[in-house]
Amino acid sequence: MYRLAFKSFLILAGLICLSEFTMAQSLNTYSPYSRYGIGVLSQPGFSQNRSMGGVTQAYKNETVINFNNPASYSVRDSLSFLFDFGLETNTSGFTGYDQYLNSQTSRNYAGGIHHIAISFPITKRIGFAAGLTPYSFVGYRLLRFETDPYILSTIGRIKYYHTGRGGINQAFIGMGVSPFKNFSVGFNMLYYFGSLDYNNDIEFPLSSYTFTNGYVRSSFQVSDINFNIGMQYSIVFDKENNTNITLGGTYQFGKNMNLTQKWFASLESNLLDTLYPHPDRESNFEMPWSLNTGAAFTYKDKLTILGEYFTQDWTKTTPFNVNTPMAKMESIRFGVEFTPNRNDLKSYFRKVNYRAGFFTNKSNLIVSGKQINDFGITFGAGLPLKGKTKVNLSFEIGKRGTDESYLIKETFKAFNFSFTFYDYPWFFKRKYN
Repeated sequence: MYRLAFKSFLILAGLICLSEFTMAQSLNTYSPYSRYGIGVLSQPGFSQNRSMGGVTQAYKNETVINFNNPASYSVRDSLSFLFDFGLETNTSGFTGYDQYLNSQTSRNYAGGIHHIAISFPITKRIGFAAGLTPYSFVGYRLLRFETDPYILSTIGRIKYYHTGRGGINQAFIGMGVSPFKNFSVGFNMLYYFGSLDYNNDIEFPLSSYTFTNGYVRSSFQVSDINFNIGMQYSIVFDKENNTNITLGGTYQFGKNMNLTQKWFASLESNLLDTLYPHPDRESNFEMPWSLNTGAAFTYKDKLTILGEYFTQDWTKTTPFNVNTPMAKMESIRFGVEFTPNRNDLKSYFRKVNYRAGFFTNKSNLIVSGKQINDFGITFGAGLPLKGKTKVNLSFEIGKRGTDESYLIKETFKAFNFSFTFYDYPWFFKRKYN
């Protein structure tokens, strides 16, 4: 059993290395609002939870890796092995104004690997999980022109380009244990790593021979460890038909995260290109503590209704790339899952998990004195394959920000696909081939 567990961990480590490289090469989001703070924070959960508005705290299922509440790991069947791999693609549309206050619209596409994870039991009451998933995204391209009348008349139309990409990933490894009936606790060790890359370029008109183009490259690299703890408690009304109420919650500790800034500038001229490197600068930024609580009602193993509240106060965190304050983050999420008959032998569609939900977020971003909020509706399905292996689909439609006060209103559509491989009996030693 433990030899197989060790092999599984080695397989995961190799896949994480591969996915880390792939994540670094792909653009997972495009949003002008990702320029601020540590970028746009990822919606919580994998495809199963994402299709229910991102509800995670009171959700537990033997075929789902719910890393947002590590207490759920204890639900693993004693002979099972679970592997989950997901991809995401999204489309964003923007309406707003340019620097001359002319109405503008645009559209962009992005996507890439979303997550990879495994989970298996250690004992009958203890479950283990590990994986890799995004925490925040940076992706934007902005262009503005010089407006000073004197500069325009003497030098010409100077262009200023601002681009960014990258993000912070989180690798997790954790355990959940059920010390007594209907109650479980768990913890995750979280390793945050990634690079937030920002480019600020200035280009002079071709007719200008006095000035040279300038390029500034800055990269903020994050690498640190944090922890969270979670719990779940079920009040059972009908054990045989699986009717119950589950309460859940997770607390993540605050942490001053290690930050390394790499910076250099270059000047480009007809005669010589000059590079000006800058020594690496070590600093930190405060990731505040967070609290997430929720409840779920399950009726006869067919219908589950879930809701939760999340809060995280970023007001004491000083942004390191843009001089603007940050805000207290609050989220409300609601979801529902309906399965007509999980064991139906005649109709495939009666075995499908149908899911829907919504979320509303007050984000941690403040732009031009306004807190940036977003709202979305979600829906999806869990499509059973052989045994308990499934393909999970999640769709999100929502909006972020506003076009009031000459800001940008962003509408987005996201599609998340995951393959959840469930092997049983994984740890059973066969006597005959």
